Amino acid sequence: MAFGFTVDENNVLGRQVEEAGTYNVRILPTSEAKVSKTGKEMMVLNFEITDGKYAGGQIRYDNVVWDESDEEKKENSAKRFNTIAVAVGAKAGFSFTSIQQMTEALKGRELNISVEWDGPNDKGYYNLNVTGHNPKDPEGSKPNGMFKPARQQSGASAYNNPAVDKAAASLPDNFGAPSGDPFASAGQVISDDNLPF
Repeated sequence: MAFGFTVDENNVLGRQVEEAGTYNVRILPTSEAKVSKTGKEMMVLNFEITDGKYAGGQIRYDNVVWDESDEEKKENSAKRFNTIAVAVGAKAGFSFTSIQQMTEALKGRELNISVEWDGPNDKGYYNLNVTGHNPKDPEGSKPNGMFKPARQQSGASAYNNPAVDKAAASLPDNFGAPSGDPFASAGQVISDDNLPF
């Protein structure tokens, strides 16, 4: 069988989440319990939006750290973990005995999260950062119109790799399109500087 397909904007995996706001989400099976770089236990929660214009889009890497380095941090950690448990409907009085147990119990559960743009990171990219966990909103997801800031690029090339730049420059202008640029009529033009690869 040979490779071949026709571009169909209705046949894609998930949607890119382009706005901050509050979203009804499902906790994905890719969520996991880990140990942070500082040696603290944590949950890394990944979410999929369940409704609205970004349904199917993912918000990833909500790192929820358990910190017992002093009493105040331990108390705040308990509040953070309780907030998530209550948001997904855990019953009062239930005891979790490990972060692994809690992470497994959360998979597939639904809640509402608040997200804001955070960054830029060391590569100039902005990412959505989870700032709140709440019970699922019966009114649905609510993007707030705050779009991702433009990438802050440091350097002349998006790749900073002369071999890649030379290879890209050697492609014909109408590469892959029967009549010019296959992306020319796209509703939203995304600069190569905003791509993560």
